[in-house]
Amino acid sequence: MSQKSPFYRLITCLLFLSLALPGFAFAKDDKFSFRLWGQVSPFLSGDAGSGSGAPRYDDAFNTGLGAGIEASWRFSQRLSLLAGIGYENYDGATHLGISFNDLEVVPIYLGSKFHLISDASRWDPYLRMDIGAAHLSSVDVSFQSARGKYWDSSWVFLFDAGAGIEYRWNRWGVSLDAKLRYLGRPDPILGPPSKADSSWTVPIVLGVNYHF
Repeated sequence: MSQKSPFYRLITCLLFLSLALPGFAFAKDDKFSFRLWGQVSPFLSGDAGSGSGAPRYDDAFNTGLGAGIEASWRFSQRLSLLAGIGYENYDGATHLGISFNDLEVVPIYLGSKFHLISDASRWDPYLRMDIGAAHLSSVDVSFQSARGKYWDSSWVFLFDAGAGIEYRWNRWGVSLDAKLRYLGRPDPILGPPSKADSSWTVPIVLGVNYHF
């Protein structure tokens, strides 16, 4: 229970910010929005183990699917601050007869957007950058009748950067982002064979936005 408590405290803090920021933005007559997003996230690089025959991340896991919520405050024509939380699942695959179970990722992040044109336009292209942490689930592996833990659950550093565009009508908008994301190394249990690299993914994110 004690290992999980920091995870729940971070989620509670983020939810508190999500509830507090709308009131602040409204009071200051600034632009606030919520986004519900869905994501596909293929692995780009990184080894999921070490030694001869070690799998790459895309050998051990399939492309991830995820969803989440994001709050954004556009405090000027060019700049926004944002915070978000999500859930992602990467189905386990089989590599050289070794089966990996699913990897679950919970990203929690703060970020910013630089808007390339003024907020008067229906089209809103932007650059964005996020920084935060991600909770990685434990991962088991099985080979024939044997089964054991490969990675322990852990918190890792998260960083991403990319670009996106939103089309707005009235209070609603639809957005599409493409990002390059870094996640830190998972916590190995099996010793050297399970010592993995950091991973790089390419999240493609489709969102539905509501503006206040």
